[in-house]
Amino acid sequence: MDRTDAPPAPPPPPQSQSRLSPVLLWVLLAAVLFRVVTAVMSRGGSEEGPGLVRWQPREKAAPLAKASGKPILYDFSAAWCGPCKLLDRDWADPSVAAKVNDGFVPARIIDRQREDGRNPEDIAELQRQYEIVGFPAVVAAAPDGRLLGKLEGYVGRERLMRFLENPKGE
Repeated sequence: MDRTDAPPAPPPPPQSQSRLSPVLLWVLLAAVLFRVVTAVMSRGGSEEGPGLVRWQPREKAAPLAKASGKPILYDFSAAWCGPCKLLDRDWADPSVAAKVNDGFVPARIIDRQREDGRNPEDIAELQRQYEIVGFPAVVAAAPDGRLLGKLEGYVGRERLMRFLENPKGE
């Protein structure tokens, strides 16, 4: 029997349509992945802070310092502050981070005056208490809040390490 009477096979789908769906899928997946990565990376601007230092929330710093007997190390910073970004690189140095994590209860304090027009009251109070007038400022405080020492401005890694070893400067 001759099969020439059979209906013709349907034409294959156009190439552009069959390739468009996988391409759009990959573009969409790449966009979602990019968004997730940028969201995770942008957390550096939060109080968690940069580098290898195990920053504590400011509300927990004093109770943790009292419980451990360690002094508090406050890093007063601002998002717009260029010298603060230099200090952020020092927090990523393993020797600096080890000194901070071993000897202090570190707390990062982010100034929001420029962005929000004011700071939360607890941050404003800390800035008044330690007479913070510029950024960055690194303050070592006893568990009871008494000032032990303060560095103002970016002073370089070597001077920061000396401060971390002896915040009272004695």
